[in-house]
Amino acid sequence: MPDKEDVSHDVRLAPKQEPFTLKPLIADILRTRFCVPGSRFLVEDITKTSVSSSGRWKAAQILLSDGELCIQALMSGHLYRYLDTGEVSVGCYVKVESFDIRRLTLEDKSEMVYLVVEDIITIGWNDGYRALYAAENADSMEELASEHDLDVEEQQLEYRPDEVAQAQAAESFEQPNEEDEKAFEDAFEAFEAKTFPLKTKSREQKPAPSSGAVALPKDWQNRQQPLRLTPLRSIPRLPYAQNWCCNVLAIVTSLSPVEASYLPPYRQRTARLADPSTSKHVHLTVFLEPENFEPKIGSAVLLVGVKNHRFDGGSLKKYASDADRTGGGEWWHEDPLDLEWCDVAGIKEWWATVQAAMAA
Repeated sequence: MPDKEDVSHDVRLAPKQEPFTLKPLIADILRTRFCVPGSRFLVEDITKTSVSSSGRWKAAQILLSDGELCIQALMSGHLYRYLDTGEVSVGCYVKVESFDIRRLTLEDKSEMVYLVVEDIITIGWNDGYRALYAAENADSMEELASEHDLDVEEQQLEYRPDEVAQAQAAESFEQPNEEDEKAFEDAFEAFEAKTFPLKTKSREQKPAPSSGAVALPKDWQNRQQPLRLTPLRSIPRLPYAQNWCCNVLAIVTSLSPVEASYLPPYRQRTARLADPSTSKHVHLTVFLEPENFEPKIGSAVLLVGVKNHRFDGGSLKKYASDADRTGGGEWWHEDPLDLEWCDVAGIKEWWATVQAAMAA
């Protein structure tokens, strides 16, 4: 890779972008497991990989730098058009608005950390880095030509416009339609497996539930009996896309006043929740006695018997009809430090670290 010290000042801003400087964010991301929306990086490398035998499905891995450290990232399929058009390319600066951190255990028991990028925008270019990267690639081509006794100049052939269009179409990423969505998800999983190889056995195994843990509110009669908790990242991936009952421990990051609703009792209150498993703040809508749901912002809440929903890419709801399914007990518990099995102190410490990192 080009020397960062040689290219650090060759910055060209994209239209309507304000001047900026890279901040060393990756160390904080690794420590807090929280991805701050609006983080800025330099794209140092891009790798395109075919993830199907037909070559139809492709995926992209990019190397992001904060000026001090680098981290690998996978781009979601709807962003591939930026690679096709060159809007995201090596040497450009990007602002990432939505991304998650993922951790995988490799065969040697070491841990691989990478990002999954959901929303990205180009905010500038480092022309010095781009020039050095291009020069390094040109040197590599000359070395390859020399090794195989080729004349690089003689290989500059002319092509008809229809041949160029055909070649570009073959190289570009094909965007999946609705019918292909499942196939694309499989392809993306295959790319993760190819890029970050795991033991097959460990990939197939699922974490065993805690000993004695219960899943349903009606079975939770003793507060010291562990509940089976669902991390926020798993909300969209539960066995059913809607109305799957789950229990969640999370931080309340926002809370609305009571407002009108189209569902009984025609009042609702909404909140946003955070936990270390994802950078997304998950939407919670409360219909069950919403005026009584008033946890403090920044508090840890244990939510018992909430249900998932497709809204907002995966959200939670507590319906008025759920009152009969809670076994007569409370369904939300603010900062339940008395529950020894529930790591309330741990998630509050994590949130304090996140807040400190965002304020820095």
